[in-house]
Amino acid sequence: MHTPAQNNPDPLYNAVVYVPSTAVDAFPSGVSCDQCGKASGNPVAAALSGTDGKFTLSGLPAGHNVPLVVQLGRWRRQVVIPEVKACVDNPVPADLTRFPRNKSEGDIPAMALVTSTYDIEECILRKIGIDDSEFTLPTGQGRVHMFHGNGATDGTGTPDGSTLWSDLPTLKNYDLVLFPCSSTPDYNERRPDPAADALARTAVAQYANAGGRVFTTDLSYTWLTGDGSPFTGTAQWDADPSKDQEHDPLDATIDTSFPKGKALADWLGILGATSQPGQLSLSQAYVRSLAVNAPTQRWISSTTPPSLQSFTFNTPLDVTADKQCGRVFYSSFHVAEDASKSGRTPAFPAECDALPLTPQERVLEFMLFDLASCVQIDTMTPVPPPIVVK
Repeated sequence: MHTPAQNNPDPLYNAVVYVPSTAVDAFPSGVSCDQCGKASGNPVAAALSGTDGKFTLSGLPAGHNVPLVVQLGRWRRQVVIPEVKACVDNPVPADLTRFPRNKSEGDIPAMALVTSTYDIEECILRKIGIDDSEFTLPTGQGRVHMFHGNGATDGTGTPDGSTLWSDLPTLKNYDLVLFPCSSTPDYNERRPDPAADALARTAVAQYANAGGRVFTTDLSYTWLTGDGSPFTGTAQWDADPSKDQEHDPLDATIDTSFPKGKALADWLGILGATSQPGQLSLSQAYVRSLAVNAPTQRWISSTTPPSLQSFTFNTPLDVTADKQCGRVFYSSFHVAEDASKSGRTPAFPAECDALPLTPQERVLEFMLFDLASCVQIDTMTPVPPPIVVK
């Protein structure tokens, strides 16, 4: 399994690969509770991809035109294997084991993104392999809807981020929302309104609790702490993070004590993104939080200075794990400079460079796919969905 990128795609960890025995249902529109342990189409064979993207399916029915589904959350593609021969290995062509580049090839999660000057996440999505045609205004038909923060526009009247975060029904149209650095009412609107900010935090939390996925970085930590947010206790926050200096480089360590953390460290090693297992050299890193509070899962941290660089938690916080549907990711390092400082036009897609993903961009690539995946307890080893025994 690998990303949809045209050139040198990255392998994908924890993707579900299965052979259905019945028709596969369409995904429901809007946010919903997508937990692990089930797959549409009554699978007769199922497996998960490893950190190298490889998988082994046992018990496939021999014959011609065998259907195959590759899925990770609401990323999904349905293909056909021309022939499966009995009692021998049947390598699957690489082009059949990638995710779709556009909606005509398969399912891509509905995403909303508020643009940022420093964290141009739209460019990471583009490098992952999503076609430019899928980046549109909310009124368009693309799978990635862009809202204006303090970053780029698409040049055709991109709506303000407040039109997304101030309205829960609008948020619920999306499987995943991205709030990179400064994509918050505090920094975006430049007109403090504590009451409105609290309502926006409440709406984002309600969205996550309903099964939404929330991706935040650096100064967008304010979505997770402050009036209106029930997530303040997920981490121990720096008393005054707004005055913290940039750390460049910052030596950081991946927490390999849980299965997905170990997978991230191994995956980065396979890609040659780290010189020592589990060790990262981060640029444009900041200290916004110091440690996690249970049940938040630490992913990346540093000791000099002491900091928590990346973490996740499932939502709602006040229910048992089997009833949690949503997921939140936070990271306190940037991934790219302001396009205008690099001589690029600060508008999509001209703002994006054509360089390969950097090691820390790859961290966020891994986390974006993890965030989009079905919800499970982080300390559990992922397992494939059950198969139908005939």
